[in-house]
Amino acid sequence: MLRFLLIATVVAVTGCTRGSDEAAPGCARAASHEVSWSSATPDTVTTRAEGPTCDKAVVTFVIRNPGGDPLWAFASTYHEMTAGGSPPEGAPPVTEDQIDTFLAGWADVTESRTSSLPEWRADAEALTQSATTFAYETPFDRETYQLLRGRDLPMACYAMGVETTQCLIIDPASNAPAAMVVYGP
Repeated sequence: MLRFLLIATVVAVTGCTRGSDEAAPGCARAASHEVSWSSATPDTVTTRAEGPTCDKAVVTFVIRNPGGDPLWAFASTYHEMTAGGSPPEGAPPVTEDQIDTFLAGWADVTESRTSSLPEWRADAEALTQSATTFAYETPFDRETYQLLRGRDLPMACYAMGVETTQCLIIDPASNAPAAMVVYGP
């Protein structure tokens, strides 16, 4: 019995040691920024990258209220957010500095108001037909969209792709975060 315990202990210690020796340095980076969105007290936007290497990092975007409760979360990959897909064959490795620059820029969301959005013309079947510079999409019908636009609500707008931005509001009816619009070229 003592012999079995000794062998089990050696195997356990060797397994732990081997695992720590083989651990890759990984990519674990983060950036934060305050935004005035859900209340008078600032919310916090935190962006993170985590992966075995920065090339293989998953990036996350989270807005938390002043109490630390998550209000909105979004996840993607570094390459999807910066190049619109997978890296080309033979692409140079992504550095920690590149990740840090990306995360800092992503966390610095644009604060605006719903009144700055394009009017949804009465003769247009979709909001996209009313916009002139970008293509806009909204989950709301025209009446609700125009009502929310007229209320001049605060919006937090963040990149959700290379050329795509999503703007969030706190829905006055439910007091919960909601996507107001998505726009891009």
